[in-house]
Amino acid sequence: MRIRFMMAAAFALASAASAEASDRPTAILVSPIHEAQIVRADDGMDHVEYDLLVVSVLPEPLTLSSVTILDPAGKELMRIEGEALAAVTQPLFAHTKTTTIPASAAVAVEVDLILPPDTAPQRLTHRIAYALKEGSELGPMFGRLEVDAPDVAIDRKPAMVIKPPVKGEGWLVSNGCCKPNLHRDLRVAIDGVRIETPELFSIDYAKIKNGRVFDGDGSKNEQHYAFEEEVFAVADGTVVSTQDGKPEATPNVAMIPQTNEDYGGNHVILKIAPNVFALYLHLHPGSLTVKVSDVVKAGAPLAKIGNTGPSLGPHLHFGLYSKPDPSAGRSLPFVLDSFTMVGTVDLDASEGDRVVMSPDSRQVRFAYPLYGSVQNYP
Repeated sequence: MRIRFMMAAAFALASAASAEASDRPTAILVSPIHEAQIVRADDGMDHVEYDLLVVSVLPEPLTLSSVTILDPAGKELMRIEGEALAAVTQPLFAHTKTTTIPASAAVAVEVDLILPPDTAPQRLTHRIAYALKEGSELGPMFGRLEVDAPDVAIDRKPAMVIKPPVKGEGWLVSNGCCKPNLHRDLRVAIDGVRIETPELFSIDYAKIKNGRVFDGDGSKNEQHYAFEEEVFAVADGTVVSTQDGKPEATPNVAMIPQTNEDYGGNHVILKIAPNVFALYLHLHPGSLTVKVSDVVKAGAPLAKIGNTGPSLGPHLHFGLYSKPDPSAGRSLPFVLDSFTMVGTVDLDASEGDRVVMSPDSRQVRFAYPLYGSVQNYP
């Protein structure tokens, strides 16, 4: 009886509120986690990246039906629904695919809006449709099950141009922008007042040869082709942080961090511009060639790739950040000045250490290497 009374009271309030032309009760609250960021990628297109935070106010589950992205004039730019919507909708920290929002819970919808070069508008808006559970007694409160919101501003500052952090052939972007993966999916609450996306554009570089990422069974770091490869300064800069002495982990054995310093393993951080920091993580112990306050030139060797920290195999975690902190800094878009595209790996069809790759040989300039792509660097 108490529940029905509360529902009746809520319906009465909703009816009164609906008398206001612009006030319409909805079952969800939607907001951008932060403004959209844009990067020119190796497919020749501009990728506009942002997350929508969707909070359910209901005491029962509901389902997202579609997300439509519109320009300021109301032109539809993209519509996400069905399996595609499930693939980009997740709890805020977990990587579970879903279109269902549990009772009084929140999800994030990852948007990868792909547009021809230089055509992105200043702002975007949205039409988000949802469905209540079958037989829900709350249906009459809401009427049209759509939200015409939110507005999202696009940060149109050009992505920073840098040199590659590695050299040689067969470098695989094993995590990175812009499809769902461990980097694109990460969201971290900071100081209780904001959410950051600290790995949105960060890249995990592994190395492949003859369709494999290691020799033998891959149980030893030395079997991995990326192990002890050198990493290089991507721009002129100053070393602002280093960490060495963290031991190598065993491949495919999860290392459980004991302190905050364990997460990135051994690292080098360069300041390359005001509020722009280049981070190199999981480095080989004893391989660092720089120290704090050193001034380096673009292309200078910094260290070697290792498997330190919570890493399942030798690789370089590289990215540009707004702070010298891999957890609290926002991931910043960047483009590499030059590389040769080798192909794209079908990550769903690949198994174990064997990769299935579609060849795509071409020269690329001033572009970001997308998740799953393979490059050669001069």
